[in-house]
Amino acid sequence: MKITPRSMDVLRMLIDHVGQVVSPSDMLEIIWRSPIAGDHAVHKAIAELRSALNDRAGQPRYIKTIPKRGYTLIATVNFPAQQQSAAAEMAKEPTSGQPESNLVRDRSEQQSSSDRSNWLSNQPVWTRMAAALVLIIAVLTVPGMLRSPDSTPEADGVIRLTVLPFASRDFSDANQILAEGIREALIHGLAKLTHLQIISPPRSPELMNAALQTNGTTHYIQSADHILQGSVMSSEGRLRVIVQLVRADNGLREYSDQFDLPMDDIFAVQDEIVENVVSALRIYLNEAERSQMRDWGTTNPLAYERFLRGEFYNNQFNPADWQLAIEHHQAAVELDPDFLNAYHGMATAANNLAVYSGTERINELLQLVLDVHREVSRIDPDSPVLDSIHAIKLRMRGSSYVQQEMQLREQILSENPPRFAMAHYALLLIGARMYEEANQFLNLASEVGPYEISPDEVWSYRNNVLTPSESVIARKNQLQQRPYHVAYLGSVAVNLALLGDFRQAQIYLNQQREVDQEGILTHYTESVMAFLSGDIRADDGSYLDLMKKHPDFSYNNGVLAFMAGDLETGIAYWQNLQPVQLRRLFNVTHAAEKLFPEQVLHAPEYQELLESLGAGISWQRRLMEGVMAMETVTGVPLSRKSRDIYEKQQFMTRNNLWSEHQWAEYERYRALRQSQSSALNAVRIH
Repeated sequence: MKITPRSMDVLRMLIDHVGQVVSPSDMLEIIWRSPIAGDHAVHKAIAELRSALNDRAGQPRYIKTIPKRGYTLIATVNFPAQQQSAAAEMAKEPTSGQPESNLVRDRSEQQSSSDRSNWLSNQPVWTRMAAALVLIIAVLTVPGMLRSPDSTPEADGVIRLTVLPFASRDFSDANQILAEGIREALIHGLAKLTHLQIISPPRSPELMNAALQTNGTTHYIQSADHILQGSVMSSEGRLRVIVQLVRADNGLREYSDQFDLPMDDIFAVQDEIVENVVSALRIYLNEAERSQMRDWGTTNPLAYERFLRGEFYNNQFNPADWQLAIEHHQAAVELDPDFLNAYHGMATAANNLAVYSGTERINELLQLVLDVHREVSRIDPDSPVLDSIHAIKLRMRGSSYVQQEMQLREQILSENPPRFAMAHYALLLIGARMYEEANQFLNLASEVGPYEISPDEVWSYRNNVLTPSESVIARKNQLQQRPYHVAYLGSVAVNLALLGDFRQAQIYLNQQREVDQEGILTHYTESVMAFLSGDIRADDGSYLDLMKKHPDFSYNNGVLAFMAGDLETGIAYWQNLQPVQLRRLFNVTHAAEKLFPEQVLHAPEYQELLESLGAGISWQRRLMEGVMAMETVTGVPLSRKSRDIYEKQQFMTRNNLWSEHQWAEYERYRALRQSQSSALNAVRIH
């Protein structure tokens, strides 16, 4: 079976440390050595290995997940005789004076260093040059995507590169100046590399001509290992630049690319070309990344570089970065129209952005996903990417939850269900207050394959079932990696307010305001915090001042009215929800209801409203029947509480996972906030 190089490196590391727990951070530091890589990269590699080994996270035979610590290989490992002593030494317990993570790192680095030395010594000079030129990042790529100098094996010695003058194809003075400017900018960027020596002709035209007359170009070619050359041609406001990298000893072309760009601003054009060339060379010359590039579905290095940027921004989880992710994935498919994973990345970013957007923007993003679906169908009608994009399309429409459930149930009942189906079904269960079943489904979806679902989403789904105090800790830990995650900021603010820490909650609310472009999620956070602080009351209509008179805020306004006990107003707002707004109804209501008074939750009018919107007792019973139908495949039974509700044909109004002690603790926090609010109101009246 085909396995990507990174996944094989992960397997090798687990074998080398069989019986020990290897953390994602150790894997990232030793294998990836890249500041843009996160834990999700490790999870994807583990998922790929499990798929190849036909292993399951819930019932592992090879790789076992150790919650909050990492992974361990539980299979029996038989080393060749000459390696047994070394393996036994590596499997020893860490000494008391050295942490396990450092020990793992030191041993792996020693082995890796030896492997690199043996490998490089048998490679041609071109491959050794590739190892050095990977450091070409310079200052041209975006902050946060810069590679560590240690991200690839070091080269043996200094590699000599000649950058010849770029030919001007239309012979105009302006074009010649532009050609030389591009060359100078390339030399400036390449000259920053420690292992790369630039031996090109002088930059001054006078000195260059004199040097060429004295030594000729042969001198610069003979003294170089590799040659970078190119040509520039402009026409009707457009610029075409062709670059080539060739071997000096035989003229073999090793890399070439063509850049067609507008010429509105000559300096901006130069910068973009230089950035493109440097990015393309970096991807091309790194053998490991070139192999990974092909694994992701493209042979165009510049398209892959744009794809990597899109993934980086998509994982930041805030509206501005999702928009950047869409743009970079669009740039990738423009460079490679058959780049399936870039299309999927575009759809994923659009789906994430839609969660925090208004109706008009959601419809625009939905159209983008429909276009992506059509293009992927054109490229490969049998591609598994289509299933994921179809699921995204259904979620964005908001009114297709029955169809979603049918599709997910069918996938789970198949012989080889995709793991993302488990995670998405868990999200449906959470929305129906079936936390206990959802928690078990998430255990089955703890590791997922590339482009099935982001591990960040799996963690986010799981945190939906935590108690307020647990959620604050979990979200704060996640915010250390995603400091501008628009949803986590609001979640921490709301739960801190429930716990009584309004000062700290306000800090997170202010941070959320900075990244929430349309303000819909921020308004929800503000409303809940105002309710918990006692600033809104139904009897004096104060909550009406917080309502936004705009259709995009109808869901928030309904929550605000229900919290205040105003059943009639809440129903009026929710009856006017647009189809694309129903997504929030299904995903958020289970949490909002924890703040609704009992007379609202158990009111026939409220339950009839949910039923009319497709989120009531019929929907809940459908999911209960789905869990029972899939039990033979998933091993997840219907919980005792759910089965009791199902048999009595009642509607479950609160989640079935928390213990009585946890619910009592939650009610205590809520009662404390209400008593504090009453005291404050009494002081205000006085």
